[in-house]
Amino acid sequence: MKYVTIVGKDFEEAVRKARENYGPALRIHSRRDVMVRGGFLWMSKKPRVEITCYLVDPAESETNKEPSGEAAQKIEPEIVAEEVIELVAEEETQHETLLAHARTLLELNDFSATFIDKILQLLQDSLEESGDDDLSLLEFELMIVDKIVSLIQIDHGTQLRPPRIFVVLGPTGVGKTTTLAKIAALYGLQDIPEYRRSVYMITIDSFRAGAYEQLSAFGDSLGITVEQVTNEEEFYGALVHAQDSDLVLVDTIGKSPRDKDLALKMKTLLSVLDGEKTRFYLVISGAMKTQDVLRTIDQYASFGISSVIVTKLDETETVGNVLSVCHLREIPLLFFTDGQRVPKDIHKASASTMLGQLKGFSLDFGSLWVNQISSGPIVREE
Repeated sequence: MKYVTIVGKDFEEAVRKARENYGPALRIHSRRDVMVRGGFLWMSKKPRVEITCYLVDPAESETNKEPSGEAAQKIEPEIVAEEVIELVAEEETQHETLLAHARTLLELNDFSATFIDKILQLLQDSLEESGDDDLSLLEFELMIVDKIVSLIQIDHGTQLRPPRIFVVLGPTGVGKTTTLAKIAALYGLQDIPEYRRSVYMITIDSFRAGAYEQLSAFGDSLGITVEQVTNEEEFYGALVHAQDSDLVLVDTIGKSPRDKDLALKMKTLLSVLDGEKTRFYLVISGAMKTQDVLRTIDQYASFGISSVIVTKLDETETVGNVLSVCHLREIPLLFFTDGQRVPKDIHKASASTMLGQLKGFSLDFGSLWVNQISSGPIVREE
């Protein structure tokens, strides 16, 4: 006697499937209600009915009698094993097709091989757990998105309550100074006075030509004071001048820490800051290659990076490489920027901003690309 399990949206559908696949030789042994994962972003569950049936020999089916008692409970292990293998093989074929589609999408978005393997394993686990025969391509793509979002950390704490001293790090050319101006406008020009912060900007970059002039021009347009320092004494003085400000933004030397002299000078200058009130944030370009992102994070790791700001999304088609590295190094995302406008082209890192950068999916995630930082108040620290 062979036993099989059929899942349907309701009891009638499960019976119909069973009859279509196995004909009149089928007998229903038991039924139970189950829940399978589904819905938007694969976060909800859907009710299903599972029936267990057994197949009888044609000669036995003519009697049209249902077994009872011990006979109904008896299962032949060898025959059941054969049937299970057959059903699993059919299921794996469908799953393999979906997983191949997932791999194509992930590779299209430039996710790393390690990240892709992690996502595919999570997807396979969910497919096996759900047992849903009616999973549509759209539902599966939403499952992919849900897995991506689940692996990426977001620095909500800084978004809502920035530290008093906010230090921006990063190599030359990633847009540190413009990003600092956007952050200054973001917190300093809040419409609601209750949530507005008084901002003071300090630059320790006296090496790049025009660095101070660029930041000073932003400060003039925003009504925010900008001060340049070249040594520890001047830095102490600037911090005294900024003592009544809620938020002190520090622009740093745009050179690679591989330049030992500049790295030492920057370390020395930044050592004057109050460690309890200071946090360091790394700026990287979305257009950077995976190895460059990894190298940059490792070069600045000694500062204790709180989170990452990704710039120049308007200059790249994908951000899978950046998301992969942030997951690998377990560093949260803070902001995305995608243009030169201050402060409009800065966005709070969120599920929707990440989705807005994905391509190749059936759903138009671009409509979810919104500036959420202005939609809610920034909470002031007591």
